[in-house]
Amino acid sequence: MTALVAGLALVVAGGTGCAARPRTLASRFVIPGTPLIDVGGVAAATLATTSPRGSAPPPAVGAPRAVAGRVAGGITLEAGAPGLQRALLTLALVPSAAAHVEVAAAYRRLGVIDTAVDYLLVGLERHPSDVALHDALARAWRDWGLPDRGLTAAHRAVYHAPASAEARNTLGTVLWALGDRSAARQAFADAAALEPRASYAWRNLCTAQLAAGDTRAAVASCRRAVEAARP
Repeated sequence: MTALVAGLALVVAGGTGCAARPRTLASRFVIPGTPLIDVGGVAAATLATTSPRGSAPPPAVGAPRAVAGRVAGGITLEAGAPGLQRALLTLALVPSAAAHVEVAAAYRRLGVIDTAVDYLLVGLERHPSDVALHDALARAWRDWGLPDRGLTAAHRAVYHAPASAEARNTLGTVLWALGDRSAARQAFADAAALEPRASYAWRNLCTAQLAAGDTRAAVASCRRAVEAARP
């Protein structure tokens, strides 16, 4: 049994593209790729262990503010990040929901989650029913260590797209970060049922089942994850 559990842990942690291999179950959850913010179904989101960036309070709703931090030579963060520059230019030319999501994604990649949240909130003021914006906001709050603030956004994403496996999966990760393991496990199961080829949903379900001590179910889910990942 010990060897079996160890093998499951390797499957759960075996996503491609991971820069580091977290050791806790809470950090092994995976996320889907497009059309949402996170790309490639890569490294597991750090859920229960994330902390707010610095000691600053969460941002209030309003216009996105300029980033105070600078990089070497006095160059602003925006000027030193071509990908962010392109996203900001696209947003200025076409202020669509997708453009807000892309700008937020660029800031998140740079570790500036507070500004990412600002852009998502402004995007939702203009596009209140956009699923990708709600989903991205839920992930941003979660990754900032404030999953309680992300729960409403996660539920709204599911409300606007009840057949979206990605939205159900995000809801599961937020619930997990809040400590509601049973509800999280159900959300992952719902995601897998909605999209049987979604390997991320099966892997997350496997992780949740393993954490609950349901080894038999975890074995089945991990096998489904491997099968779904095959071309």
